[in-house]
Amino acid sequence: MSRIGFWVCVLALLSVFAPLHCAPIYSENFEGATQTVDWDLNTGDSWLDLNVPFQATLPADWIYGNDGWGLTSGWDVISLQPYAYEGRSFHSWAIYDSHKAASPTIFLTPGKYRFRFWLRMGSLRPQDGNPGGATWVEWGILKKENGLDDNQPGAPGWSKPPIPQGNRLDWTLFDVTFDIVSAGEYRVGFKVGSVTPLGVFANVDNLVLERAGFSVSGKVILGDYGGSPSAVPVEAIVRLAGSTDPLRTETLTLDDEGNFTIAGLDPGTYDVAFKASHWLRTVLRGISIVESDVVIMIPIVLTNGDIDGDNEVTLFDFGQLVAAFGSMPGDSNWNPDADLDGDGEVTLFDFGILVKNFGAMGEE
Repeated sequence: MSRIGFWVCVLALLSVFAPLHCAPIYSENFEGATQTVDWDLNTGDSWLDLNVPFQATLPADWIYGNDGWGLTSGWDVISLQPYAYEGRSFHSWAIYDSHKAASPTIFLTPGKYRFRFWLRMGSLRPQDGNPGGATWVEWGILKKENGLDDNQPGAPGWSKPPIPQGNRLDWTLFDVTFDIVSAGEYRVGFKVGSVTPLGVFANVDNLVLERAGFSVSGKVILGDYGGSPSAVPVEAIVRLAGSTDPLRTETLTLDDEGNFTIAGLDPGTYDVAFKASHWLRTVLRGISIVESDVVIMIPIVLTNGDIDGDNEVTLFDFGQLVAAFGSMPGDSNWNPDADLDGDGEVTLFDFGILVKNFGAMGEE
């Protein structure tokens, strides 16, 4: 049996399925820093204006804007602020038209995502006996360059479902999923309004954005390296089992122990290829996801010495080590990839690592 085949068998025996709690990509509970902005369109030129200067308090780094339909903008927003009530903080709107607000930018890669949020909404004045009035709320996934526009090319955009429209709603948890097709900077946002000039309110709280699907977690060991694994980005390419076509490429940030998590995988069987700067590629094959997250119990060991990044340890790597020999950061011939052991200088210790692994080739 080949060495690769042996480890695949061991992996099949020792991989376990266990629930994991992965950190969300973005979360907001409206208990942190805020920013105060002037609502400078409250001019008093219309009887609809509030006739007083107005300021709004927003979560830090959020953006906001309003849509008018012939009404002065100063009449639109009466309250837009993180608000404390009944022992919780949340984001609050009390308005007479429509208004949008969106989070700081979040970098998302292609894949399926899950967005959860709590919502409460209703009318400040009943309409025709309906305590919900004419309130409507939309959630949105917006692309940075599109701002708060209604049209969101390249992004999932705004959506009313599954939020019931025009009804009074006490605190309710909504759980939605969406797909990102292209990597880029996005925002999560909300649009709140009334279809007639009646005051409405909406509150949102506890926003959580995370990858949908299941996760694979494990530990990467950077061979012959004395530095912290957290300082070394590791490329992970997810493929369908037996294929070399990438489904997804991620740059993993390891913790100080080398642990990682790849989230958002649908049920199926996958191969994952791991490659770091001066280490050879190692492929973990046949990872089967059924209906649970997967924890890989055997560490994934990467072989050191690939200074030129061609996935082999050859004379070309030896040449680059010789060129950087004796150097430290700041020297004209310093090459961080030749510092194989991560001690901040290129020495005989690095030469020893290269000699030990000379001739080794990474997997494809």
